[in-house]
Amino acid sequence: MIDLDIPTNTPPATNTLAHWIQTGLTPATAATTLNTTRGTIQAFLLENKGNTAAIAPYFGPSPPARIPLSHRYTQILVDTSSITAQGLQTLSTAVNASRVGFNAGTVLAQASLAGKVVAGNFYNVTNPGPVQAAVTNTTAATTTTSGAATGTAAFLPGTGTSTSGTALPTAAAADLRSSCAALGIVVVGAVMFGL
Repeated sequence: MIDLDIPTNTPPATNTLAHWIQTGLTPATAATTLNTTRGTIQAFLLENKGNTAAIAPYFGPSPPARIPLSHRYTQILVDTSSITAQGLQTLSTAVNASRVGFNAGTVLAQASLAGKVVAGNFYNVTNPGPVQAAVTNTTAATTTTSGAATGTAAFLPGTGTSTSGTALPTAAAADLRSSCAALGIVVVGAVMFGL
């Protein structure tokens, strides 16, 4: 999961921020009913049954009261069933170097995962403002501090309805299970670089 719109000290220029990278997720074997603004749907939640530690622990959206007030959060689901130890190290090294400026397209290519994208999801979260003065430090810690944020969600067709990126619609989950038995899945965010 990546925030595509973290503020910089030279607005309107923005940067990116990795919010979560998690391996070890697999689709549940039974559907869960989710209530959405469009009615109820059946979805297969992604589960971390092996309690695999996150490569980059999750922290939720919280756009600061700086330009831009509205942030785009993108999630990509990647099949890592054939990832090598070197590929896992690439993911870890990339995010441990800095969550700020995380380029998911480049990192996925370096980890030999660029052709393994299964699904994508995005949503917007907007800080109601007012805009505060810029700060001189744009680290991950300062980009996640703000007042209450409000959000609206918009989803790519066939990618689910969960703003946490943990749901797949019934058909997609069935396809995922049948084509990728014993999947090891990683969730990262990216601009859709044609992946």
